[in-house]
Amino acid sequence: MPELAFPLLTAAIAAPLGVSWFARGNSRDLRLIGSGGCAAAALLLLEVLREVSVASGARLAEPLPGPAGAWLAADSLNSVVMVLYCLIALATLLLAPRRDTSALTVRWTLWVLSATLLAYAADHTVLLMAGWLASAIPFLIGPFTAPENWRPRVALLSSTLALLMGCLLMADTGFGIAALAGQGAGGTAAFACLILAVILRKGIFPAHAWVTDAAEGGPLLPMALLFNGHLGAFLLARVVVPVFPELAQGTFPLLSDLALFTAIYAAVRAVAEKRPRSLLALLALSQSAIILAGLESASAEGVTGALVHWLVVASATTGLFGILRLLEVRFGSELTKEGHLGLAQHTPRLAVFFAVCGLALVGLPGTLGFCSEDLLIHGTLESHPQLGLLLPLSTAINAVTLLRLFNRLFLGRLRTGITGIADAVPRERWVLAAIVLFVVVGGVLPKAVVTAQAHAAHVVAQGMERLEAMAGSGE
Repeated sequence: MPELAFPLLTAAIAAPLGVSWFARGNSRDLRLIGSGGCAAAALLLLEVLREVSVASGARLAEPLPGPAGAWLAADSLNSVVMVLYCLIALATLLLAPRRDTSALTVRWTLWVLSATLLAYAADHTVLLMAGWLASAIPFLIGPFTAPENWRPRVALLSSTLALLMGCLLMADTGFGIAALAGQGAGGTAAFACLILAVILRKGIFPAHAWVTDAAEGGPLLPMALLFNGHLGAFLLARVVVPVFPELAQGTFPLLSDLALFTAIYAAVRAVAEKRPRSLLALLALSQSAIILAGLESASAEGVTGALVHWLVVASATTGLFGILRLLEVRFGSELTKEGHLGLAQHTPRLAVFFAVCGLALVGLPGTLGFCSEDLLIHGTLESHPQLGLLLPLSTAINAVTLLRLFNRLFLGRLRTGITGIADAVPRERWVLAAIVLFVVVGGVLPKAVVTAQAHAAHVVAQGMERLEAMAGSGE
């Protein structure tokens, strides 16, 4: 296997952990320290992305001596999302209000970043499992979940156990993910365990309740960071599809229907939801469930749409959750009042950023969300005809719900006596402007983003397309 020029993946995974050691006490530089760790990892991974692009999306191993060199690898599937995740973690720390930037929070946020990067870069099932578990630790035993909030802990722990069982069942064939491709290692039992891990971690019905519970019962931005890792979708693309192409072909139509049902169910539930945190969590869950529907198609165009939508959901929901947290800090209990709050009179910039991020999430023409949903519909319409109806329906319901939330928060006559509330400060404006720039410029000039994800889509769809060709020729 070709190699990277330097052990960049190891350095990128270690950088946030190394920087977190300096995040101690009540230093006023905690935000700067945490942001430095995210930025260092992003710069290293940008070089990885460049080398993968030069190699036309080929899989590049980490240049480490001995068998350890085959444990980490980068290709077109993970190189883009690793850079994106570093930037999302950076945005999370920069958007976090001062009261949310304690040493403990910054250190655990950097921990989640390193653990998720380990899962992305793993070319070995043991490392994948280690990253999967480590990214959930702050929500299992750490500070990011209240003791009484049991559903997120149960879902995350159960998904880890399911992944562990799947990896153990595949162990007789080997541990290298690339070497397992097409082997069907572990048979139906291993496949079922991995699918269960995907459903639990992704929040697909009936395991959806933990997402809203995590949003309501814990810190909002760390929850969004965990959710936007989309490790369930990554496990499906990296392991399930290439290792079990035959089982996937027979099962994925049912799983795609389940993902579409989750999208509709969450959208309908959001209509009746009044709590802003739960409402945004349901919207994010509804839109992210569509990613699975695209990945479970045998079409390269549909998979490309799913991977582009992954970028849209991750960036737009980071902006939405960040703005909501900023409003909570500025207005406190005022957000729980009924009727129109008129907060745009105090925070017009936050209102504009919220509107653009929300409209990009639901596929407004001119944004990257429109491109991803167009690819999803055209790419999967033949294999999943119901997507042609259900995807626009769920998106339309989400758009109405989102506009309803925007109206309640920002429009109308200001009903609070609070004065002197600051709009988005420069630090917040720069981060939110970068998110808006990405989704808008990506929608107007989508070629670069779509082309980058098309290489990854070809890798994901290759196994199932080969199997369909064999079936068509009677082999």
